[in-house]
Amino acid sequence: MKEKNNNSQRFKKNAITGLIVSLLILIAVNILSSFFFFRIDLTKDKRLSLSPTTIQMLKNLDDKVYIRVFLKGDNLPADYQLFREKTRDILQEFRSYSKNIHVEFIDPVKDKTPEEVNTIFGEFAQKGLKPIPISREDASGFSTHYIVPGAMIAYHNKEYPATLIVADPSGNDWLEYSIQELEYNLVSSIRKLMTEGKPKVAFLDGHGEMDFYSTSWMAWQLQRFYNVDRVRINGRVNALNNIAIEDSVSQTLTVRGNKYDVLIVAQPTEPFPDADKYVIDQFLMKGGKILWLIDATDASADSLQDRPEFFATPRNLRLNDLFFSYGVRLNPNLIQDLSCQQIPIGVGQIGDQQQYKFMNFPYCLKVVNFTDHPIVRNIKEIKSDFTGTIDFVGKDNELKKTPLLLTSERTKLVPAPAIVTINVGLATPNMQEYAFKYLPIAAIVEGTFESAFNGILPLEFDTMKALGFLQKSEPTRQIFVADGDIIRNFIDRQRNQPYPTGYDIYTGVMYDNTDFLLNCINYLCDDDDLLQIRSKNFKIGSLDPVKIRNHKNLYSVLNIVVPLALILIMGIILIIIRKLKYSRK
Repeated sequence: MKEKNNNSQRFKKNAITGLIVSLLILIAVNILSSFFFFRIDLTKDKRLSLSPTTIQMLKNLDDKVYIRVFLKGDNLPADYQLFREKTRDILQEFRSYSKNIHVEFIDPVKDKTPEEVNTIFGEFAQKGLKPIPISREDASGFSTHYIVPGAMIAYHNKEYPATLIVADPSGNDWLEYSIQELEYNLVSSIRKLMTEGKPKVAFLDGHGEMDFYSTSWMAWQLQRFYNVDRVRINGRVNALNNIAIEDSVSQTLTVRGNKYDVLIVAQPTEPFPDADKYVIDQFLMKGGKILWLIDATDASADSLQDRPEFFATPRNLRLNDLFFSYGVRLNPNLIQDLSCQQIPIGVGQIGDQQQYKFMNFPYCLKVVNFTDHPIVRNIKEIKSDFTGTIDFVGKDNELKKTPLLLTSERTKLVPAPAIVTINVGLATPNMQEYAFKYLPIAAIVEGTFESAFNGILPLEFDTMKALGFLQKSEPTRQIFVADGDIIRNFIDRQRNQPYPTGYDIYTGVMYDNTDFLLNCINYLCDDDDLLQIRSKNFKIGSLDPVKIRNHKNLYSVLNIVVPLALILIMGIILIIIRKLKYSRK
């Protein structure tokens, strides 16, 4: 009896000692964790890890950031509840890197009358958070209510909306796309509050470039992050430069930098006058960035609408001297690639209805080969029509030249002038003719450029030269794409709104043209941090519906039997351990 009491006291003593030691270890770990912070992301796609630039931004916050998320309510469907939890997770991650992040989830219409709800939703719409309808079915039938699809972020007495629920341009499920864009949308909104002004982007006009409607989708996408404008040069020096009067008495003028950060030249069709070329050249010399989207031939898909063939000729834009000085040459040729899109062709009529069938058309490229550059890191497919090739020229060591988009390993070159016929898609390709591979059709050139007018400045430019002619540029960037149609969007005439850039109206396929062009502008604007966030890509794990349908009973049995079997096995093991332990005593 005495030995039993001693064993009991010894057990209690050991238990108390173990509890005290455990508490001390727990306290010590908490104290150490306040000095040494780390996390381990075991997910395959690193979805729980923030980008390094996001972490750096959070650590550099010098004041409190208040984030009010409105994804709260009793009537949220399951997918919206999941998105709310994902939003909560990433905001908790934000807080782990900065104590200046303050988060609150709010139901803005709780206990509000219908009149108050309408007023609240109207205020949100004016602030840039337009409520979206959600339909659901219950015992009483279908009902529709609205939610506010995002958050309001406040910093330094300024407030900015962050739309978090966004539609996937490709038409896929909004949930996966919104989760993927979540960090990007939150960070870009915070950066807008931290930045005094948005970078300025301008589309060039006056040389037959694409009009507003043909580029309206990209202009709308860019307006989320930049001030977007359209500009004509018409020989005016101040079209791209800020020019001020230095001395009112002597009427001395001075140039105070560029008006725009990035200039987009989208498929010009008319020659550039020397005066306009000079203004563009000096814009570059002063650190401006340019996105060139150039067709070196006059071939286009519209030419095949009414006839089965057309004659493609080189397009004289008078830009070759500029491009050569900048280290590239856009060749007046056309690419045929066996990695191509499908186009419809008429095969007759049934009644008064025209019948079509789809065929592969080598002149309409499906670009799937990319280099390892941040601009194209998350790009899968690009739609490109009647594309030429790009060559790197010169041996300027101050320029870094990197291809971005490449043709496939089965490529044929057609020099212009040439007859382009729709029969190319009907004929069996001669594989010996498709002997080229991985030809660059888009490239980025970075570094210090030499002026194309260095040593050959025309006499009539003397007044321009007085404003400060620069022979060499500051370190800057240019992107050259040998296809202007890569930015084109078609217009839905019934709804009078643009289709997304990269959307194929014939097949309904959504290509990654929009993401590629956004990445280009992000990179040209030195928004490398946004580009790094955009390059993250992951998918929500989902079950295979085919396997579920074919093996439904098997999975049901496994879900029921396996957990019970594990519990039974653990119970048997514990019983055996107890018997062995006490039988020895």
